[in-house]
Amino acid sequence: MRCLRDKKNLLIEAGTGIGKSFAYLIPAILSQEKTIVSTATLALQDQLAGKDLVFLQKQLPHQFSFGILKGKNNYLCLKREREFTEISDLYVRFREWLSKTRTGEKDELPFIPEFWSKVCGDSQDCSGRMCPFYDDCFYYRHYRHLFKKDILVINHHLLIHDLFSDFNILPFHKQVIIDEASELEGVISHVMGSTLSYSRVAWLLYRLKGLKIIVDPLFPKVESFFKGINIPSQTISPIPKDIIEKLKDLKETLALDTVVPTLKKQKDSASDEMLFDRIETTIGYVTTLGAEIDDFIEQEDTGKVYYMAGNNGTLELRSSLVEARSPSRNLIGAYDSVIMTSATLTAGGNFTFLKQRLGIEDFQERIISSPFDYSKQALLYINKDLPPPSNKNNEVFQQESLAVIEELINASQGRALVLFTSYNHLRSAAQNIRIPYPFKAQGEMPPARLLQWFKDTPHSVLLATATFWQGIDIKGETLSLVVIGKLPFASPGDPIYQERCRRLGDKWFSELALPSAILVLRQGFGRLIRGHSDYGVVAILDTRLVTHAYGKTIVSSLPEIGITHSLEDVKHFFDSIPSTVPKRKPT
Repeated sequence: MRCLRDKKNLLIEAGTGIGKSFAYLIPAILSQEKTIVSTATLALQDQLAGKDLVFLQKQLPHQFSFGILKGKNNYLCLKREREFTEISDLYVRFREWLSKTRTGEKDELPFIPEFWSKVCGDSQDCSGRMCPFYDDCFYYRHYRHLFKKDILVINHHLLIHDLFSDFNILPFHKQVIIDEASELEGVISHVMGSTLSYSRVAWLLYRLKGLKIIVDPLFPKVESFFKGINIPSQTISPIPKDIIEKLKDLKETLALDTVVPTLKKQKDSASDEMLFDRIETTIGYVTTLGAEIDDFIEQEDTGKVYYMAGNNGTLELRSSLVEARSPSRNLIGAYDSVIMTSATLTAGGNFTFLKQRLGIEDFQERIISSPFDYSKQALLYINKDLPPPSNKNNEVFQQESLAVIEELINASQGRALVLFTSYNHLRSAAQNIRIPYPFKAQGEMPPARLLQWFKDTPHSVLLATATFWQGIDIKGETLSLVVIGKLPFASPGDPIYQERCRRLGDKWFSELALPSAILVLRQGFGRLIRGHSDYGVVAILDTRLVTHAYGKTIVSSLPEIGITHSLEDVKHFFDSIPSTVPKRKPT
């Protein structure tokens, strides 16, 4: 409250269960200043807007309003849906939903259609007020109401896109509270980069074809570039010279610089508003794509790393910003007061790592530990018998660790969240796991619906990665076991990580790899105990915790907790804890 009142900045780590949401929402409400609250995950965004702020509206004597805004790709675009021509049984179901929805939000859908990317909002295919569908647009109809709100809940991607657009997206910029602030660097790196993919180029060709521009001869050449080579199984950086030469040929084939004058002539003689808008946005799309192709050919921006990767059988060229310090400082300078918080912002007991990565200073600092008694409420199981999870024996590790995961789940009677560090490991486990309890894997439905399924389904198991390492709040016996397959070290094949390590020289492990892994591990660990009456087990299956010297550093960063290497101790712990959940025998 003092920081908001005095226009100061604050770094504050507050352990799980402190009540961070209320601790920053209440001062923001009482400050009577319009406030942005930004989160890293949709799950926390939905929790704030669907639960916490609703509760505070009822309990506080001070009246206030709030809203939630997600990126345009979370909302149906009426214009793009009108242009969509593929008909299928799934599309018929989609049209039924469209006839009933009032919000057009993806999270309302009971399923995720493969064609969603073709009918959702797209900033590059949006002309805003000039669009003939502007008055009925789901996104802008929602957006227009946000200027009157006191609290606006967004996600980090939208926050950085606002910075990238010279602060022309968000409706106000007085003060910002950044929850899950440890994710900010990664979001800045992603948003400030770009991706050149088959779907982007093919979409443009279909759009040009619809505008009577001859493009049919181009499709085979585009397919040849994106699909006609050996697709890499992992990222490759820098982009090989032979790929760059082929990209130059593709640029010459597309001849985008000659398309724009033709489109401008069409626009001047457009017969109706919809056609004018389609041509206008297409010109912008062509211009942006041309500039990005040139950027990949030249690769002259020393602040970026350029790389290639495979995605669903096609080639993708990508770039990402290596260092986030300059954009981070620009973001902070745009607000009167910036509060950064999370359950995990420190590594080694201080904020040095975060401040170095974001290049920030002049922040007040505070660390508040968890109120829970982990020594009584929880047990940490560390496996010391599995093979180490190295690339050489990855398949063996996945097979043998799955057997341990099954034993742990049987001991906890389901009620488990199993966290993976890669989608490959997640998919392997989902396909091969054999347990007598209901389970689902991330990707089967939108995150919010998946989380609700887990809460509503007794003895259920959720297999997840990425967003489920943080930002989800499941109190009580619904979640009694958190399994962490591997220590969450960044992938050595990640070119952004590689470049950051290279720039740090000999200090790469101590100043980047280890503190980053500690932060993510603490986030995953924090999913378990969410209240004073919660009990449960965190299981880490990575034997490096006991075989490597840094294992002690990692364990010491976790709350004081009993440690075991025995599955029998885990079973005994579950048998001994107080429970109101009926025991269920495996079927």
